[in-house]
Amino acid sequence: MVSNIWVAAADNQVEIVENYLSSNEFTANAKDPNGYTPIHAAASYGHIELLKLLVSRGGDINIQDNEGDTPLHHVEDVETAKFIVEQLKGDYKIKNEEGQTAADYIEEEEEYPELAQYLRSLLHDKPENSTGAVLESLPRPGMVDGHNIRYTMEEDAGDIDPERRRKLEEIANSENPELALRELVTAAVRDGLSQFKRDTEESDSKRSRGD
Repeated sequence: MVSNIWVAAADNQVEIVENYLSSNEFTANAKDPNGYTPIHAAASYGHIELLKLLVSRGGDINIQDNEGDTPLHHVEDVETAKFIVEQLKGDYKIKNEEGQTAADYIEEEEEYPELAQYLRSLLHDKPENSTGAVLESLPRPGMVDGHNIRYTMEEDAGDIDPERRRKLEEIANSENPELALRELVTAAVRDGLSQFKRDTEESDSKRSRGD
């Protein structure tokens, strides 16, 4: 029998890996002295079926080794990377101890340009996909905490002032467009409420003076 679960995972010895897991001698997240797990091994060698097994047995697809690398950092082909990201929902934004995402790490190695390109495309995906999710999370129009919330849409994109356009372009190219867009919308709503409050107070003040 293979001496340990990490070698078995690297060799795609699925039955042996299953035996180790069933015996409770090792878990899917078992780490060697370097923090390397069976999931890292399976990802590195592109063993997709084994990855499915390990995750189904409690494996963490985002587990990090002693250097902060996730299994995605060790992938060597696009098919496995897509499976981890799209099927197992691996987080491609996680950074290792060097501050590198999987895209940064693989790009630096310069061995798998197509893989690096795929991972880089995830970090710079079109913001439209995240915009809908952010807008759906906003409060519905109407009274919220004593404030009348309403939203308007500008029909002509040319009406956007240069500073706002620059900010939107920065968000589109940021590492986390979802968070940046949410912060922008939240700030806009907050500023709108503050302005509404100031206008209301000014109006009340004028009425009290009889203006």
